[in-house]
Amino acid sequence: MYKEEICNRNYNSFVGLTAIGMFIALAVLIIGGSIASFSVFNLQIFAFVCYFVLLHLFAKIYLQKNKKRITLFFYGALTPLMLMGILMGTFFDSKVPSITIMVFLCVLTLFMIDKPWRIFLFITSSTLVYIICCYSAKTYELFLADMMHLIAFYCLAIGVNLLTLNERIDNVESFVNYKIRSEIDLMTGVYNREVGLLKIKELINNQVKGAFIIVDIDNFKKINDNFGHMYGDAVIKEVSQLIKKSFCEEDIVLRMGGDEFIIYSVDLVEMKECKQRLECLLDCFSSFEIGKEKGVQISISIGCSINDKIKIDFNRLYRESDQCLYVAKQSGKGCCVIKE
Repeated sequence: MYKEEICNRNYNSFVGLTAIGMFIALAVLIIGGSIASFSVFNLQIFAFVCYFVLLHLFAKIYLQKNKKRITLFFYGALTPLMLMGILMGTFFDSKVPSITIMVFLCVLTLFMIDKPWRIFLFITSSTLVYIICCYSAKTYELFLADMMHLIAFYCLAIGVNLLTLNERIDNVESFVNYKIRSEIDLMTGVYNREVGLLKIKELINNQVKGAFIIVDIDNFKKINDNFGHMYGDAVIKEVSQLIKKSFCEEDIVLRMGGDEFIIYSVDLVEMKECKQRLECLLDCFSSFEIGKEKGVQISISIGCSINDKIKIDFNRLYRESDQCLYVAKQSGKGCCVIKE
């Protein structure tokens, strides 16, 4: 979950960087357009405008659906910017002190969250390339002057990046921990009712097909009455873990309340496969350890409705699954009924 949140934040920062880059470069281009002596400089700024526009479109079209690769693409996008800054401060204008690369060293990597050693390596590599280019393009006196500034800006870049990075990572950890506490049913470890139902509705609204499944523990009131609520809670925990292990990571498992659970199993739309999956879950309870020391056989009843259509209403799926669960209860419990 930490990696997922970092990818989301890096994506948002990437989009923000490209938008800021477009705005600043375009503003500088407009202001410098009226000054003929800056014609070469204006061409360089125009290249920045085009580059940021392409990056912004790339982020919106491709990276939005491939956020797991954002860190790699972030470095890929920053490298040409660093190289352009190096060239602008050396070969493109070798008679004045460098400015752009000094700013880039301090600012660009602040937009991303990554392992400190990789950010340190990126800044150091860019600095070494700049030193080589500066030595080749400038006079010895100007080279020494730039190196004096470079030492200060390099230390500033490393210090600022590492300090802010630690704080941002702590912020991610705090946010994820808060998110876990707010989304997860603390007793069972599956989604709570509010968040789980919201995620299922999002999948259905996005036309993601799957099986809507309701699971209810049989005779749970008797378990509570005979053995106490602490034992009942232990049963719920064990049942929830068994249900969670029986489905895939992308499936949504939530505790509806009490001893009832809801699962939305993504892409489980074939009747035969669905029946096999649910019967396998039922079979797991025949060897269920908890309950045996009390002489109780824990079992569950299952109602299921398959969403194999392009559009279907959430309430309809819920109603059909609930009706199937009622039929399973009336049929002797410990079985599953699937809507044909």
